[in-house]
Amino acid sequence: MLDTSILKQVSDVFAGLENDYVLDVRTDASRAESAELKAFVNDFVSTSAHLSANFTDTNDAQLSFSLLKGGQPVGITFRGVPNGHEFTSLLLAVLNADGKGKNLPDEAISRRIANLKGEIKLQTYVSLTCTNCPDVVQALNIVALANSRISSEMIDGGLFQEQIEAKNIQGVPAVYLNGEAFANGKIDTARLV
Repeated sequence: MLDTSILKQVSDVFAGLENDYVLDVRTDASRAESAELKAFVNDFVSTSAHLSANFTDTNDAQLSFSLLKGGQPVGITFRGVPNGHEFTSLLLAVLNADGKGKNLPDEAISRRIANLKGEIKLQTYVSLTCTNCPDVVQALNIVALANSRISSEMIDGGLFQEQIEAKNIQGVPAVYLNGEAFANGKIDTARLV
């Protein structure tokens, strides 16, 4: 699935990982993309001894995986196969969870994120060809890493077209907060908070 030169580059990037991560994958055999997601995840986790995968087949049209650190959810989920521009979002999710990523917020914004109250579920609908989408997904993933009451889910609108139509999404990235439209277009961490 992933090119060998890309796998080598990812392996080099992950050489300094210190913690163990599991991609907790949910697939549904009725979805043709399930085999693609499994192949993608298997290739991805082959890049480091600190990465592994757990696969669960369901009958609920799932096609997603969540990132676990030391066996515990970090609040980041990818629904779909994060290829294209979103591949970087996956790489940074692991690196940021390990404290080695980029674009981490400064101390003042980190405090504001930590002080957010209540359960917050963020969903970002993306297109894998969208150039602005990864910036938003990465910012929301950082927010989720900074506050255990917040979750961030990237959703590939191309694979979940029925949701795009039901929500009448006209452009991406489209961010939903606890099921309600929240933001559309490019937005940074400070503005999101």
